Amino acid sequence: MTIVIFFVGLSTGFFLNRVINKISFIIDNIGNAEKCIDLKNSKILKKCTGFRTKNIIVILISGLLFSISFLQIGLNVIFIKALVLDSILIVVSFIDIEHQIIPNKIIIFTLAIGVLFSFIDDISLISAVVGMILGGGLLLLLALVPGVMGGGDIKLMFSLGIFLGAKEVLFALFLAFFTASIISILLLLFKIKKRKDYIPFGPFLALGSFIAFHFFNIG
Repeated sequence: MTIVIFFVGLSTGFFLNRVINKISFIIDNIGNAEKCIDLKNSKILKKCTGFRTKNIIVILISGLLFSISFLQIGLNVIFIKALVLDSILIVVSFIDIEHQIIPNKIIIFTLAIGVLFSFIDDISLISAVVGMILGGGLLLLLALVPGVMGGGDIKLMFSLGIFLGAKEVLFALFLAFFTASIISILLLLFKIKKRKDYIPFGPFLALGSFIAFHFFNIG
C-alpha cells in the first residue's frame, strides 16, 4: 500500500508543479495574470508549466511526504488532512524560495481548508483557535524588530495554526527556528550566502509544521 501512496504522491506532484509554475508566472508577470489562467493559450500555458529540474524535486518530495503521512497516520480522515497539508507546505516552500513571497490566496485557502477539517478531526476548536493565535502572534511580536520577520511568514503560521493546534504549533515554531539557525550558519560558513542575503523562512516553517503534525501530534 505504501508503494501505491508513493505513486499517488508522485502524481499529485505533477499537479502541484502546475500550481507552483502558474503562481510563479503570475508573480513574474503580474500584468499578464489573466493570460496565465487562459488554458487555451498554449504558449502562455507552456511558460506557466514548463518542465524544469525543480519540477522533478517537487514530484519526488510529494511522493516522499505522502508516504511518510501514510506510514505515520494510516488510512483515515486525518490522513486526508495530512495530504492537504503536505501539498500546501510544498507549494508555499517553493514559491517562497523562488520569489520570497507567500501569496495571500494560499493563506486564505489554507485557512478555509483548516476550518473545514476542524469540524471532523481530533483537534478541538479551542486548540485550533489558540494555535492560530500563537502561531501568528509569536511571529508578530518578532516582527516588531525591523527586518526579522516578514508579513507572509506571520500570516502563514496563523493559518497553519488551525491545522496544528496549540501545542503542535509551538513545536513547529521551535523546529523552524532551530533548523533555520543551523542551515543559515552552514550557508554562511561555506560562503553560499552573505550576512545581508535574504534567506526565506517559509520553507523552515513548512518543515517544522510537517514534523510537528506527523511526529508530535499529542492532541
